[in-house]
Amino acid sequence: MTTDTPRFGFVVLHYLADDATGQCIESIRRHCAGADIIVVDNNSANGSYQRLQQRYGDDPAVTLLHNRTNAGFARGNNVGYAYARDTLHCDFIVTMNNDATVVDDDFMTVCVQDAQAHPQAGVIGPDIVSGRNGSHSNPIYAMVDTRAEVRRQIRRFRVILLLLHLHLFGPLTRLKAKLTHADTEALPEHVNRTADAIEGRPYKLHGACLVFTPVFVRRFEHPFDPGTFLYFEEDILLMRCRRQGLTMLYDKRLTVRHAEDVSTDRSLPQDERRRMIFTLRNYVRSLNVLDRYVPAR
Repeated sequence: MTTDTPRFGFVVLHYLADDATGQCIESIRRHCAGADIIVVDNNSANGSYQRLQQRYGDDPAVTLLHNRTNAGFARGNNVGYAYARDTLHCDFIVTMNNDATVVDDDFMTVCVQDAQAHPQAGVIGPDIVSGRNGSHSNPIYAMVDTRAEVRRQIRRFRVILLLLHLHLFGPLTRLKAKLTHADTEALPEHVNRTADAIEGRPYKLHGACLVFTPVFVRRFEHPFDPGTFLYFEEDILLMRCRRQGLTMLYDKRLTVRHAEDVSTDRSLPQDERRRMIFTLRNYVRSLNVLDRYVPAR
C-alpha cells in the first residue's frame, strides 16, 4: 500500500443490462469519490455497450473495455483487474457484479482500516443484501474444499446431466417427490448463507462484490482462475488465498445491495432443461479446475 491515499479501482463486469450497470457506476461515483471505475463488456450484442460509451465515453473516471467474446465471470473480471493493477496501479481492486450497488459513504475508509488491522487478509467481503427478499449472502460456510468432496460433486452432476440428456430427470424427480411427499428442488443450493460470521468457523465470500487488498494485488496477477466460465469461483479463490497464506475477511460494516442475476437471467436459455444442462456443464467444468487446488485429504 502506498503511503499516500490508497488508490481504489472498481471493476464492473457488464453483460447486456446497461440499466443495471449504470446504477452500479453511479453508486460508486456517489459513495466512493475519487475511485477509478473500469467497466468490462463481455461482448454484449444488444447495443448496451454502445449506450454505455455514449453515456460514459468522455468521463475520465470511467474506463470502458470490450471483450471480443463472452469471456465469462473469471476471465472477464481478470481483464478489468489487470487494467486496474498494471495500468492504473490501484492499491485496492474491487470486483462487482453490474447488478450490485454500493450504499456506504465510508466504503473505502473501512476497507483501508481492515487491511491495516488484518495484514494477512487478501480479500474483504461486505454484507451483500438481496434486492429480492432482503436475505444476506455473506459469509458462506458451505464450501467444497477437499478432493473427495469435489469428485463426489462431479459424479453427482454427471449423473444428473445424463438423466437430462435422456429426458428422464424430470419424471424421476416428480416420482421421488411423490414417494417422499416432499417438494424436491432440481438443483439444491450448494451454499449456506447467513448475515453474521461465527467465531472460528471458516468461510468463503460471495463473488458479487470482492475487495482485493494490496497484499493480494501484489501477489496475484489475476484474481480468478481463467479455466472457469461460471460457478465455484469463490471456492477456487479461497484455495488460491490459502496457498499464499492469505485469509478472507467478512466485514458487516460494509453493505452492498444486490439485485441478483440480472445479466445471468438474460443470457441463460429460457427452456428449463437447456438451462439446467448449461448450468451443470459449467459446474463440472469449474469443479475440475477446483480439483487442482484442493488438498488430497
